[in-house]
Amino acid sequence: MRTVALFGFGRIGRNLFRILHARPDIRIAAIADPAEPAALAYLLRFDTLLGRFPDEIALRDGALQVGGRRIALMTGDAANRLPWGELGVHTVLEATSTSRPRAELARHLDAGARRVISLAPPADAPDLLAVPGLTEDRIHPEQRIVSNASSTVHAAAPVLRTLQDAFGIRRAMFTTVHSYTSQHRLADVPAEDKRRGRAAAENIIPQESRSPGMLAAVLPELAGRITGSAMNVPVANGSVVDLVCWLENPVTREAVNEALGNAAASERWRRILQYEREPIVSSDVAHSTFSSVFDSLATQTLAGRVSKTLSWFDSGYGYAHRAIDLLDLYAAREGTTE
Repeated sequence: MRTVALFGFGRIGRNLFRILHARPDIRIAAIADPAEPAALAYLLRFDTLLGRFPDEIALRDGALQVGGRRIALMTGDAANRLPWGELGVHTVLEATSTSRPRAELARHLDAGARRVISLAPPADAPDLLAVPGLTEDRIHPEQRIVSNASSTVHAAAPVLRTLQDAFGIRRAMFTTVHSYTSQHRLADVPAEDKRRGRAAAENIIPQESRSPGMLAAVLPELAGRITGSAMNVPVANGSVVDLVCWLENPVTREAVNEALGNAAASERWRRILQYEREPIVSSDVAHSTFSSVFDSLATQTLAGRVSKTLSWFDSGYGYAHRAIDLLDLYAAREGTTE
C-alpha cells in the first residue's frame, strides 16, 4: 500500500482525490489546504464539473471521513506543518497549481516524504520534468523533486513529436485556448496581472504561456523553434491547443491525419493520445483521461509545407491522471508498493 498526501485541495487536488479514492493500492493519508475543513468537505461532496461525490463524506475529530477511510486534515496555519514522517507519507502531490522553487518543494522531503510531484510548471529545474510518452525512460528511483509539467505540454507534445518524426518541423507556433479556473475572477478586480483581473465569464483573456520552454526541454531538437501563447475563454471546462507547424517535407491533410492516427494506435501513446473522427466541441472532452484528443476533422494544410491542428483536453482530469501514472512508474522502478 503506497501512502500519499495532497498539498492543495483545489480543482486539481479534488480531481486527484476522486481518482485515488478508487485505487485500493494507494492510501491518501492527509490533505493540507488553508481553507476551512467544512468548506473542503463541501466542495468535495458537491462539484460543479465532476458532480456529486459517490461516497459518504463527514468531518470527525478534525479529520475527513470518506467511505470509511480516515484522512488527516491540516487546515489554516496547520496546512504548513507537514507531518509527513509521522503519517508515513511516501509521496506528496503538490497540487496548489503554483510554480515553486526547489527550496520550497524540498520542505516536503525535509518533513519525511521520499518524493514530491509538483502539478505545476517548475520555477527551478526539477530532478525530472515529466511528460508522458517522452520521459518514461528517464525515471529513476533517486529522483526526489519532479514536475508534472503542464496540461498544455501534455496535449501538444504527442503532436509535435509525431510531426517532427514524420515530416520534420522548421518552426512551430501554438495558442492554447483554456477554460477559466479559480485563478480568474467573476467580476473586474484590481490584480497584478491586469488582464487576469478581468471578468473571466465575460471576456477572452490573452495570457503568456510557459509551455514553449518546457516543450523545448523535452524536445531539444526543437529548441528555439517553438513559441506559443494562451487565451482564457468563458468556458467552464475543456481546452484546446491550436498548433501551426512549418514543416521540412511536403505534407497533406491526409498525411498528417494518418501520422497522428498511427501514433494514437501505438503502444507509446496508447493512453495519452486519442484520435477523434467525430465533430466534437470543448464539452465533449470533459472527464477525458487522455492528455490530447486529436481532432482529425480540424486538420488543415497550406502550400504543402504548413499544418494546422487542434488537440483537445480536460486540463484537470487528464492532467491528474498523468500525475498518478507517475506514482505508478516510480513504484515500478523502485520495485516496491510502500
